[in-house]
Amino acid sequence: ARLDFIQNMEYKFVELLACDFLASTEEVVRNQIAFRYNNLKSKVNTMQSRLQEISSLVKAKNPSLLLQLQKSTGRPSNRR
Repeated sequence: ARLDFIQNMEYKFVELLACDFLASTEEVVRNQIAFRYNNLKSKVNTMQSRLQEISSLVKAKNPSLLLQLQKSTGRPSNRR
């Protein structure tokens, strides 16, 4: 496949950049998908862990604030 970046001037078209691409094998595509999925899954787990830690800290310091936050976000009080 080929990707062309062309600028439309008043009287002519100017080719700014042309890129030629080759198709990847199915195995490479699967590996890329698996890598991206696992990377995103890891980030989600990290963020959930952080949220749980912060919730525990807020619960210890100010339980009424935690309840208020959970009501405003629609998040149940016992997630894990």
